[in-house]
Amino acid sequence: MLTNISNISVRTGAEPPTPSTRQPRDGKVLLIKPPFFTPSNPPLGISIIKAYLQSAGFTVRCLDHNVDEDLWMTHHTYFRALQRGSGESFSDGYSKFWWVMDAHLLAYANGASSQECARVVKAVCPYYAIRVDPLAIPELINIIERFYRKLEGLVDSIDLSGYQCVGVSTYTTSLGPSLHTLRRIKQRYPKIKTVMGGGVFADDLAAGSDNLTVLLEQYPFLDHVILGEGEMLLLHLLTGDLAGKRVLSIEDMNGATLDMNVLPAPDYSDFDMDKYFHLSIEGARSCPFQCTFCSETIQWGEYRMKPIDRFANQVVELAQRHGNKSYLFGDSLMNPYLNRFAQALINSGADVRYDGYLRADQPVADRAKTQIWARSGLYRARLGVESAAPNVLKLMHKMTNPKTISEAVRSLAAAGVRTTTYWVVGFPGETDDDFEETLEFIRAHSSDIYELEGHPYWYYPYGQVGSRLFKSESLYPEEMTELLKFRIWDIPDVQPSREVRYARLHKMAEAAFKLELPNIYTLKERYQAEKRWHALHPNARAI
Repeated sequence: MLTNISNISVRTGAEPPTPSTRQPRDGKVLLIKPPFFTPSNPPLGISIIKAYLQSAGFTVRCLDHNVDEDLWMTHHTYFRALQRGSGESFSDGYSKFWWVMDAHLLAYANGASSQECARVVKAVCPYYAIRVDPLAIPELINIIERFYRKLEGLVDSIDLSGYQCVGVSTYTTSLGPSLHTLRRIKQRYPKIKTVMGGGVFADDLAAGSDNLTVLLEQYPFLDHVILGEGEMLLLHLLTGDLAGKRVLSIEDMNGATLDMNVLPAPDYSDFDMDKYFHLSIEGARSCPFQCTFCSETIQWGEYRMKPIDRFANQVVELAQRHGNKSYLFGDSLMNPYLNRFAQALINSGADVRYDGYLRADQPVADRAKTQIWARSGLYRARLGVESAAPNVLKLMHKMTNPKTISEAVRSLAAAGVRTTTYWVVGFPGETDDDFEETLEFIRAHSSDIYELEGHPYWYYPYGQVGSRLFKSESLYPEEMTELLKFRIWDIPDVQPSREVRYARLHKMAEAAFKLELPNIYTLKERYQAEKRWHALHPNARAI
């Protein structure tokens, strides 16, 4: 049971802008979150869209296919099969294995045969320094075929009588399943509008990209695509204002973004909340910074925050409603509002726990502030450190330095706040000395780092702030692209090379293993990480 949260009054959210009428509307809407997206918390994006559309009179239902155990365990089973004979650890292998499975999922969704899917796996693995065991290929084929059979069964079991629209929220890791789902629905219900939105349109299928053109030309069962912030665009599509457009973007709203004063709390009423560890909510959208590898500002437009009292009220009300006081905040950065938000929670006597993304800048190095944040309920901070080399931080436009990052990490840890650190390995221009500086930083701060997650630098010719800084080329041969439809890109003639990038990633994983720094993918690893952290920082809150 929750305690000490009744002192905050709960207020209803403001109404969405016109054309809201609150009159019941004909035709229901189904919003689906296809695999794969970590089911630690219910899907935030489609839950907010549900609340927004319902306040405009629509009947909306949400489905999360990630909580189906068979579907979710597919990637663990697939990765274990890939790992055999490869010599890869999961610490550095997971970020690489996803690319192989994503390609396999896409090929199958595009109608590739078992033999063609096998060729895809064999061809793609070397690009990620993975040595696939030939004996594992039949097993990989069977895993993906079982996955799609189960997905088809779930999709076919949905009664869509009376529905006018089905939308999917899609990321890179769910592109194949999303396309397969919408195609299946269109075959059974030809008159239903099919809509795709989500994070995949911030990078892989960004506006202006060849991949977006491919999506529009080769997938006729997809009626509409929403680029970026979806609430107002989907509302105007459903009411007919934008029904004649296949691609909808912020330009169709004359550049207007959603006023955070009218953004409702997510509606989780369709989900079995016992299946999730945390709730989720957002206090802001976009990002006030312009790191070159990031797509946040391109996806969301200008940075906007909810009024602090409104945000705090929503946090407490959701906790009361669902009997869960633990949160993962879904916005890009908590920094701009964290001081005021933490104080609002403390002043009210609210008892919540929250986890979110922070920039390791000078205010975070202030131990008085981090103590207040921890007191208010902050128990974990996810830090996009990226690099500890001044040269690389400058190239990334991170607007910080190793000394400040060091102070920030230690400040949070001193308050007991778990510090998850994310690293980008092989950013263009990173030298061997730069990389060694990063490794030395990790060694020096290992007792103050809760979790370490490294990724190689990924490039997209559209969508990233720094996309146009480099000349790109298609990574896979044309034979593979014909099966996958969508291109994967890389930048040639730039150091470090692709081979060096993945060698450095492996070296970082080895260093983390020796330092007993986990990269948490399973409950077992979570328990181990918790045991280690409480031994190092006894003042850490229990979760």
